[in-house]
Parts: sequence; C-alpha cells; structure tokens
Amino acid sequence: MEGDLCRLQVRYVGRLGVPVGIFVAVDHLRRAGRLTATDEDLYFDLDDWFRAELPDPPFYGDGNSIGAVTWFKTAPAADMLARLEPLRDILRRYDVPHDRIESNDPGRIVYADDFQVGVIPYIRATPTPIPQGFTLGPTTAGSKRHLRKST
Repeated sequence: MEGDLCRLQVRYVGRLGVPVGIFVAVDHLRRAGRLTATDEDLYFDLDDWFRAELPDPPFYGDGNSIGAVTWFKTAPAADMLARLEPLRDILRRYDVPHDRIESNDPGRIVYADDFQVGVIPYIRATPTPIPQGFTLGPTTAGSKRHLRKST
C-alpha cells in the first residue's frame, strides 16, 4: 500500500514496541563492533548530515518519554530517503532484514515539520529479543562520531 508517509525499519521490535528504525539498527551493529571502519565512517557521515539537515523533534529532548516514532513525508523527503540507501546497503551486507513501510495513518501525529512527522503508534508490540551479534545501548544526543570503536 502506498502512503504519504514512509519509514525504513528492521524486523525486530525495540523498546518502543515498534520495529526499530534504520539509524538505530545500524547503530546496534556499530555498538556490537560489527561494522568495518569504512561502514562506521559512512554511518557517522550520514548521521551527522541528517542531524544538520533534518529538524530535531522536541520529544527527543527528554529521551522520548512519550514513545513517539518518526516517519518521513514521502514526497518532500524523497532526496533524504535516497541518501539512506547506503545504510540499507549496510543492513543487507550484515543480513539484517528490513523494509520500507508506507502508510497514510501510522498513528496519532504529535509533531510535524517539512520532512517528517512524529506519531504515537496505535498499536505497540512486545519487544523481541535483539538479534544475535547486536548490542543495545542508550541513544546519544548529537553526533555519535566520538563513540568510534573501529581503528
């Protein structure tokens, strides 16, 4: 089903009760030390670019206590979505199943800007066990480049 909104997500459910988004999934691989130095640099470059170009929803300011999930506005964010292909390639290389999900109504909208919306999902699932070889950790505000593990 095509929709006005889309989300790139993996097939395991995280702490918010929804499938984990692409940035967090690649960060799980990074935390586990599974990324090559080249993959890690690519991830940091893309993460930094999105942090500079995409508005930061206010619910992230308190660690997302409301449990909102962000979705891209499909048409306005088309160029941004194209920039995410290298992260999808990383997930493919590490055999992490993922999908592009589209919807017109993924939840109650609590935030919107020119490129994305934040929603409270209508349905939440029980988090699934994290896949083997992944490492969870708290989300870090700002650039993650200082967390570099590879040499």
